[in-house]
Amino acid sequence: MSSIPIAEQGRMTSPQEESRPANDQERPLRSVYVVDDEIQVLEVMQLQLAAADYRVRTFGNARSFLAAVDTLDPGVVITDQKMPEMNGLELQEQLQARAHQFRIILLSGYPETRVAVQAMKQGAVTVLDKPYNKDHLFESIEEAFQVLNRAMLDEKGLPPPLPGEKYIDRLSDRERQVIDYVYEGATNKKIAILLGISIKTVEKHRGKAMKKMNVSSLAELIRLIDREQGT
Repeated sequence: MSSIPIAEQGRMTSPQEESRPANDQERPLRSVYVVDDEIQVLEVMQLQLAAADYRVRTFGNARSFLAAVDTLDPGVVITDQKMPEMNGLELQEQLQARAHQFRIILLSGYPETRVAVQAMKQGAVTVLDKPYNKDHLFESIEEAFQVLNRAMLDEKGLPPPLPGEKYIDRLSDRERQVIDYVYEGATNKKIAILLGISIKTVEKHRGKAMKKMNVSSLAELIRLIDREQGT
């Protein structure tokens, strides 16, 4: 049952207003962000989600969400696919480096297999058709929070995301080759054979690469690459 007062449940809110449940401190990961260029959709979802005890903030376009993203708590992003200037897939691409902070649910009024496949490859929790089924939406939101909780646990010990850059882009071509093989599970000896260099040279490139990526173990390296790939 919602903890929002009855007077609040019936009040229509503006697209930029945030609704906070009374039990917010007990359930910190309850923030849901809705991005859609249709004001009616924003208003309906604001009411439905707030009534279910989610903290809701709505945005009329993707760029306004991205402008505010650095100030937002981790949460689930529900975004429409068809929007002017920047569509849902493009917004998802922008958020890939923040997969430990935000998880995407894509809504599409024009179902396309290509769009659904690309969205899932980029880490979307699911793709729902418009008009959406409310029960399916809520199930998807809870699934997204479970994924997000796991991602936040995996994030512990990793360096903070780089704005507009990836740690792996700091590597030289040879360092990138070595790290790609390490990520695939190859041993230093196998990498040396594959690249035609000595094991000591492999160890040297591997050490420099890990220093540039600000990680100190193989486990951290794998988790950082996963994060930067949005997986």
